[in-house]
Amino acid sequence: MSRRRHRDLPVATSWFEVEWLEADLVKVTEPHLSGLVSANVWWLRGADHDVVVDTGLGVASLRAHVPELFDHQPLAVVTHTHLDHVGGAHEFERVAVHEAEAGAVASPAPASLHPPTELALLGLTVPPGTDLPASLLRALPEPGFDPEAYAVRPAEVTRALAEGDVIDLGGTRLRVLHLPGHSPGSIALLDEERRRLFTGDVVYDDELLDDMVGTDITAYVASMRRLLELEIDVVHPGHGASFDRARLHEIVEAYLAFRG
Repeated sequence: MSRRRHRDLPVATSWFEVEWLEADLVKVTEPHLSGLVSANVWWLRGADHDVVVDTGLGVASLRAHVPELFDHQPLAVVTHTHLDHVGGAHEFERVAVHEAEAGAVASPAPASLHPPTELALLGLTVPPGTDLPASLLRALPEPGFDPEAYAVRPAEVTRALAEGDVIDLGGTRLRVLHLPGHSPGSIALLDEERRRLFTGDVVYDDELLDDMVGTDITAYVASMRRLLELEIDVVHPGHGASFDRARLHEIVEAYLAFRG
């Protein structure tokens, strides 16, 4: 996409949408992005501090647009280090990620807002004739923003996570589940008391990607089987709408029928 075409994009009047789902849970989205990279940011409010699960694409500042998100010593937990989940991590003073991907937060992989370029960087093959959008942006976050200069900014990892670790917010405890497959360090966060599961890109209600750089189908199959064992009521995924346990089982069983 040329610079001229980028300048033709409208400027968004509001970049983020903020939706309160529960007294302690807020969903933040970026509606002006292509669905390929429009990820959910989950804000969990605790008695001692807050947790932000994933940080969006990073083309607009969470701190500038959603300043209240930073009021209560937030810990940003990155479920994995693809651009649409780690892009805003540099704005946080405290950042946690699985130990297998800590280096990718400090030294991010190249990224692009030009769909064919980004898909090539991810190692995804696009069938001939596929109608890709001209940009991953549907609007500009601010006047003068240059999409061609986009890059994921490095962030400092202050906590490396591993299977079984507990993140205690005060009143809410999240247990780390290491569920590799989509990426080597993909994690989910399990709130056992409230029976909630935050899954990043391990599972969401759409086509699951397991054939790109860093994916491992054998590991993914094992991770998906593990999801069937969890006693949960609701899944809050990295993309799209939340869903219940019955829908989780449908998605997992369809994947296992295809790959297992």
